[in-house]
Amino acid sequence: MTNSETYTPTHKQNTIPSGWSSLPINEVFEFIGTSSFSRNDLNYEAGEDSIYYIHYGDIHATYKNAVLDFDTETRIPVLRKEIKPSTHFLKEGDLIIADASEDYEGIGEALEVFNLKDKKVLAGLHTFALRDKDNKTVHGYRAYLFKNPDVKKRLKTIATGSKVYGISKGNISKFRITLPPLWEQQKITKILTTWNKAITLQQQLIRNKKEYKKAIMKKLLTGEVRFKNHNNSQWSSLPINEVFEFIGTSSFSRNDLNYEVEDNSIYYIHYGDIHSTYKNAVLDFNTETRIPVLNKNIKPSIHLLQEGDLIIADASEDYEGVGESLEVYNLNGKKVLAGLHTFALRDKNNQTAQGYRAYLFKSPEAKKRLKTIATGSKVYSISKGNLTKFKITLPSLVEQQKTASFLSFIDKEITNLNKELFALRQQRQGLIQQLLTGKIRVK
Repeated sequence: MTNSETYTPTHKQNTIPSGWSSLPINEVFEFIGTSSFSRNDLNYEAGEDSIYYIHYGDIHATYKNAVLDFDTETRIPVLRKEIKPSTHFLKEGDLIIADASEDYEGIGEALEVFNLKDKKVLAGLHTFALRDKDNKTVHGYRAYLFKNPDVKKRLKTIATGSKVYGISKGNISKFRITLPPLWEQQKITKILTTWNKAITLQQQLIRNKKEYKKAIMKKLLTGEVRFKNHNNSQWSSLPINEVFEFIGTSSFSRNDLNYEVEDNSIYYIHYGDIHSTYKNAVLDFNTETRIPVLNKNIKPSIHLLQEGDLIIADASEDYEGVGESLEVYNLNGKKVLAGLHTFALRDKNNQTAQGYRAYLFKSPEAKKRLKTIATGSKVYSISKGNLTKFKITLPSLVEQQKTASFLSFIDKEITNLNKELFALRQQRQGLIQQLLTGKIRVK
C-alpha cells in the first residue's frame, strides 16, 4: 500500500469517521436458519452431493482467515450421507458468527463464505448466519465487520456467561456496526485481500514443506533412503531398556504452573503440551517461549532433566497421539522437570545421537507398533512395562547424526516460514486496526 492510496484524517476514539454510517445489524442483515448437528454427525469424506457444515469450534480454532474460501480450505467437514437436514443453505458472501466462546477474545468470531459455487453449505450449532438484505455491504468486506477493534471491544459488553460467553440473537440484532460507503469498502477489501493472498500462499509453502519432511523422514527412519557410504552398514534392533534408563517424573497440574519465568524458575514439560503446543520433535529452550514453570511456593523432588533426554507422553485421547515424544535441547543450566503422564528416558550407553532421539518414535513402523501396546478406550495409554520391552531400530551413530542434522535443517526452514507467516498476520492486523476504524482512509 503506497502513500498515494491513503490519507490520514483527524480521528478520535469512538467517533464515526466522516462519510461513514452507524446502523444496527438488523437493518443491514437478515438472519438465516442454522443447524444443530454435532461432531458425531460429521466426517471429511466429501463427495459430489455432500453437504458442508461450518462448526462453531472450527471458526475459533481451525479457520485462521476472515474469509472461508471453499476453493482452498480443505478442513471443512460434511454431514454423514444418511443425514437429511432441513434446507437453510448458505449463499455466497453470507456472514457466519460464532455465538459462544470459552474466552473473551473469541467473542463474536466471524467469517464470510467465499467460492461456494454449487456447494451446499450449512451454518452449524452456536452460530448466527447473516445475509445482506439491501446491498449495504461489499462482498469480502463483511468478513472484517467484527474484526474492528472498537467493535470487538463493544461485543464483549453484550456477552453473557461465566465459563462460556454467549451472545443472544436479541443483543446482536440491535448491535450497531460502522460502515464506510460502498466504494471505500471495496478499496479496503482489495487491500486486505492482498495480505490474505500472501498469507494463504505462505500457509501453502508451510504445508508443502511439512509434507516433504513427512515423506523424507519416513524414508530415512526406515532405511528406504540411506546416506552415501552407509548403504551396507547394518542397523540394530534393541529393547528400550537396553538403550535408555527411566528418569523420575513429577505429577503437578496446570494449577501449579505459570509463565512468569525468573532466574531460579523450574520449567515443567506438561504432557498436554507435547500433544498440542510443541510442534517440533526437538524442544529447544533457546527458542520455545511457551514452556511453563512451577509456582514459586512449590519445592519439588529433584529429578531434573539433562541435555538430550527424551520425553514421551504415556497417555493420549486419540490413537494418533500414542507415544508422542520430544527431545530436550539447549537446557543451558535450566532446571527442567518431566511432568505427569510422561516417561523420561536417558541414553545410558551412548547408543543414540543427540537430535536423533527425537525421531525414534516418529517412523511410521514405530508408530504402528506403539498403537498395539496402547490400552484403554476413551484414553489410550502405554505402561512402563510395555515400553521397556518395546524395540527400536538404530542405525550407526554417524548415520544417526546425519539424519538428525538433515531433519533439523528442515525443521528450521519450517520455523522460519512460520515466523514469516506471523509477520504477515501482524501486518494485516495493523491494517485492520487502521482501515476499519477510519484512522487511515483510502482515496
